[in-house]
Order: sequence, then structure tokens, then C-alpha cells
Amino acid sequence: MIKNKRMLFLPKDLLEKLEFDKLCEILGTYCFGALGLEKVNNLAFYTDKNTVVRLLEETKEVLEMRAAGELFPMHIYHAVDEELKMLEIEGFVLSEESLGKINQILRLSHKIAHYFKDEAIEQYPRVYDLIRPVEFEPALIEAIERVIDEENQIKPDASPALSKIRRKVANKQRELDKVFRSIIGMYRTKGWLTDNVESFRNGRRVLSVPAEHKRKIRGIIHDESTTGKTAFIEPEGVIELNNDIFDWITEEKKEIYRILKELSAVLRPFIENIRVFQELISYLDLVQAKASLAFSMQADMPKIISKPRLGIEMGRHPLLYLKNKESGKETVPFDLKLLAPNRIVVLSGPNAGGKSISMKATGLL
Repeated sequence: MIKNKRMLFLPKDLLEKLEFDKLCEILGTYCFGALGLEKVNNLAFYTDKNTVVRLLEETKEVLEMRAAGELFPMHIYHAVDEELKMLEIEGFVLSEESLGKINQILRLSHKIAHYFKDEAIEQYPRVYDLIRPVEFEPALIEAIERVIDEENQIKPDASPALSKIRRKVANKQRELDKVFRSIIGMYRTKGWLTDNVESFRNGRRVLSVPAEHKRKIRGIIHDESTTGKTAFIEPEGVIELNNDIFDWITEEKKEIYRILKELSAVLRPFIENIRVFQELISYLDLVQAKASLAFSMQADMPKIISKPRLGIEMGRHPLLYLKNKESGKETVPFDLKLLAPNRIVVLSGPNAGGKSISMKATGLL
């Protein structure tokens, strides 16, 4: 795509002829998230000098970080557009997974902001210009991490009520386990159980009983096997305990829903902030991808001037260079100078002498 106030005419198949699309495929492999890859697939061409220089300088600064052995603060992230769209609905409750994805965006944006302090601001002013206008919200990270753990699960101590409920469930589970083991031992000696003595049906712990013995055990039949040879029975002695556990688990679900609803309400006023964080991250993902590709090609920023002039010294075809680099081969460089009055360059030489490669390389560079 070309972005400029005036129309710029190019052959429709130019990018494919130059194999710019293949270069973009390689560039995309350096992205950490799908949003960065999306930006790669929608790269725009600019003809305004100031814009071109700004974009090149952003990439150059991240390349300088890489060359200095510094790791740009970027890692895998996931888009949260759907989560934010649903969060706009008053009263909507985000899941633990959705909150974890949002926290991923928040943590990464905070990490990026924290990186640009003191010397980094002076060393990398172009990249800092991208971050300067953004207001980060570390309190949102704290709010989420009080409730959600690293596995995107509700923490046991997310609230005093939840802690109490889970202790009750754990105590009842231990009591049920003790009673169940006793019942299994009794019925096993009588030969009334299958080899797989127990199972779960409808969220209840049940015995696995051969059909011929199912009337010998008092309790509730929850299910039968497809063959009808096995019945799954909740023995009478654990029904009340299972009921208690079911009730407490129901209370646990209600409390978790309340916690998630409260946390969703805390995040709702910051929807636009989170969108800004995500856009910043995806853009910086593109910048660091370009810098990583430049690093792999030993590329450097060209000097941009306002006059119609082209000067290439020791230029190499990017794709050919990367291919030869993998196989340990050398890529032969070329020089090319084209000044304003000149409109035509004549390339001559034998077949397979590098004419097409030089033209494509010039177009890509």
C-alpha cells in the first residue's frame, strides 16, 4: 500500500516480481504476536521524507539495542479485542483466561515503559517518542494478580470467603475419601465391585458395580455402561457427604463469579487505555521484527535525501544473502550510482551473471 498525498503509479505485480512478499514472510517470523504479523502483512510504502526517516530511525534504535546486547522488552502476547468488546457491555463478566490475556498486555506495556528510563530515553529518542504519550496503569496489574495466578486460575485466597469455602470443600473431600475407602474395602471382599472399583458420574464419586450385584448395594444408580454390564452407584453412606460437597462447590462458583464480576468492573473504565497499550505493543512488535531481520542481514540505515539520487555501495540481495548465509556461502556485492539527470542504466553481461539479481536487489533496497 502506498501512502502519500499524490498518486504513485507502480506495476501491480511489482512487489511479487521483486519478491518483497517473500521478504515479508521472513519478517513475520520475528513477530511475537498475531497483531505484529498483521502489521507486517499490511506494510505501507511512504514517499514523505520525514515519515520515511522516522520509521527507519525507530528500527535503527532497536537494532542498536540488539547490537549492544540489550534485549528489547517484548515477548509472546495475545490480542484482547474480543475481550474489550465484551467488557464494554455493562455487567459482562470476563473469564479467568480473558483476564489473564489482558494482564499479559498490561504487564508487557509496563515492562516496556519501565525499560525507557534515564539513559535509554536519551539513547533511543525515536522509540521513546512512541511511549511518551501513553499513561500506564500498574494498579490494574495489581488488581488482576490479587485474583488470578500465573496459570490464569483463581487464587485460593482471592477473597476471605473463597478461602473459607475451599477449606470446607477440602475437609469434606478428606472425610469422603475416608468413608469411601472403608466402603470399597467392605464391598471388594464380597466381590461386588469391578476391577476399576470407582468412577465419577454427574460430579459424584460412585462405585463401579457388575450388573448382577447392583441390587445388593444400597444407594443411587447414576449411570450404566453402554453394554449394560456395569452400574455406577453412589453408596448410601456417602450421599450426604456428596451433597455437602456439591453445595459448597456451588457456593465456590458463586463466589468466583462475584470476584470476576467485581474485577471486570474495575477494568471497565480503562478499556481505551488497554486498547492503546495493545496498539503500542503490536507496533513495537513490528519495529523489533524489522530490527531483528536487519540484524540477521547485517543491514544498516540508508541515508535519505530529498533529491532524485540513488547510491548503493556493497549492496547485496537480501533474500540471496540470507540463503547463502545459511549454507555458508558468500554473496557477491555490487555498487550502483544513479544521479538526477540519468534515467537509464544499461546492465550487460553473460547469462547467470547477476543482472536480474542486481535489479531485484536495487528494487528491494
